[in-house]
Amino acid sequence: MKPLLFKVPTVDDRSFRVQIDTGAHFFQRLHFHPEIQLTLIKEGAGTLVVGDRIDRFQPYDLLLLGANVPHVLLNDPAYFEAESSQKVIAYSFFFKEEILGDIFIKCPELAHVAELLREAAHGLRLKCAAPNDLTERFEKVETQRPFEQLMTLLASLDGLMLSQDCERLSGTAYKQPSKPVDHRRLENVFNFILTNYANEITLEDIASVANLTPHAFCRFLRTHTRKTFSQLLNEVRVEHACRLLRDSTQSISQIAFACGYSNLSNFNRQFKQVTGMAPRDYLKKTS
Repeated sequence: MKPLLFKVPTVDDRSFRVQIDTGAHFFQRLHFHPEIQLTLIKEGAGTLVVGDRIDRFQPYDLLLLGANVPHVLLNDPAYFEAESSQKVIAYSFFFKEEILGDIFIKCPELAHVAELLREAAHGLRLKCAAPNDLTERFEKVETQRPFEQLMTLLASLDGLMLSQDCERLSGTAYKQPSKPVDHRRLENVFNFILTNYANEITLEDIASVANLTPHAFCRFLRTHTRKTFSQLLNEVRVEHACRLLRDSTQSISQIAFACGYSNLSNFNRQFKQVTGMAPRDYLKKTS
């Protein structure tokens, strides 16, 4: 069993690391790391999991993830097809709060950035939707000098803090589980649900994945995600239903069955509970 902890390569003479991810898809496993992560998605779309939030990511999303916040960018199925022309590109900064964070706290001009880093425990997102001055600067990090990269990092954090469109992702600040086994359990649970959401999953099924009794599993999940199993499963199913409503030509009933619902009325009810609107209204809004 590979651990959930993700090791970010370090650069000995730098206070931060710049990473550019390209390929067919992003890293598929729920993971965490002690570094704060600031990422601009240039290309790629799919399911976003940050702490207790399950949502969707898309090009020109700017994400700020606090230390040890579990997350995954799971690309849509089309990215994994053998003949797929889909690809992903993302630009990221990784840094530890005890290195740069100390500067932010001591420098009055950067006090607002220190506040932003505290908020990062929830995970933050700014949907840029289209290229702008900030994203264009971000895309040049590969050719920038270290000083210029640092200026890009500071400008991006400043832009996040000042933007009224910056949103919290996780409802509660994430607290790292004290036991490595809990990390592995949480990873296994999320990976199992994200892979099998279209099938029937009983409480006994998912509890066995975590190697717990059903009662102990419910307590474990509530402690680490603030959600019940049914809430978590419905959020995953509805997120995928939203994607199909936007991108496919299937009927609402076909989408409901494809996402694991055995009847349309239950799908309508759960969809409205998660999104605040009926599937038909969502379809009209996004068409």
